[in-house]
Amino acid sequence: MKTRGYIHRFVTSFVLLSAAAIALKGFFHPEQTALLLQDTGLVPAIYVDVLAFSLPFALAVCLSLAFFELTSIAPILVCLALYMLPSGIALYQGLHFDCGCYLPGSLESQVYSELEPQFIVLLLITFFTAGLHYFNSQRPVRNKAHLA
Repeated sequence: MKTRGYIHRFVTSFVLLSAAAIALKGFFHPEQTALLLQDTGLVPAIYVDVLAFSLPFALAVCLSLAFFELTSIAPILVCLALYMLPSGIALYQGLHFDCGCYLPGSLESQVYSELEPQFIVLLLITFFTAGLHYFNSQRPVRNKAHLA
């Protein structure tokens, strides 16, 4: 991905580093994603652990492909939207409400207490990525042909 100026380079770096941080969080805490997938009922219970691992893995693969300029930033946008989907559906279903029935320090307490800020951050990063993709697709960088 060719960058044109300092602001474009900054936004591109912000998007790539944010996607890398989200992928790392998904690799180190797959049980949080699995809990959201299971409680929202998006997938059958047999596929929860597989998807909890494959969502951050797909994001990491798309991130590495975009970093090495083998693809555009559109796959990262799709992966971020898929990664944001369980959080958004959990908020829509009202699962973010901590009724005090979870033990402090339990997995459910950790996930549901930070669900709304996590969704807002993912939404902002997804909007930045969509804006970057739109900017890159409207104004592509053209390399000068080298004639020998």
